[in-house]
Amino acid sequence: MEERLPKIFSAYMLVGIANTITSIIIIMGLLLLGISDEVANFFGIAGGIFQSIVLNTKFTFGQKYVNLHKSLYFFLILLIAYVLNLIVLYISKNYLDLNSALSQLAGISCYILISFYLLKRYLFNKQFLKMK
Repeated sequence: MEERLPKIFSAYMLVGIANTITSIIIIMGLLLLGISDEVANFFGIAGGIFQSIVLNTKFTFGQKYVNLHKSLYFFLILLIAYVLNLIVLYISKNYLDLNSALSQLAGISCYILISFYLLKRYLFNKQFLKMK
């Protein structure tokens, strides 16, 4: 196990909290302006994802700059983790008969662990970082 892994994972969680707060602020601000729930949600989530890409690249994984190529892979990894989150949520709720709160917790836990693992293993590793 890598020595820095707990520190990196803690940074990842802190960035996640910051992203959540940013998303909520954007959503609530747009709702106060009379924007529809769906549009407000889209821009709130998009703002959180953008912030996640920037902060995780620089703060969590210690890279000097963010580029479009890496950002696209970052987004793809978040999409994969999100789909797996939905699968876990569905199975927990419909097959394991867990209540909504526990099902959500299972799904979110899956999302956090899978996205962190994929980002650390594939996107922010030495071989990928050497690619241009």
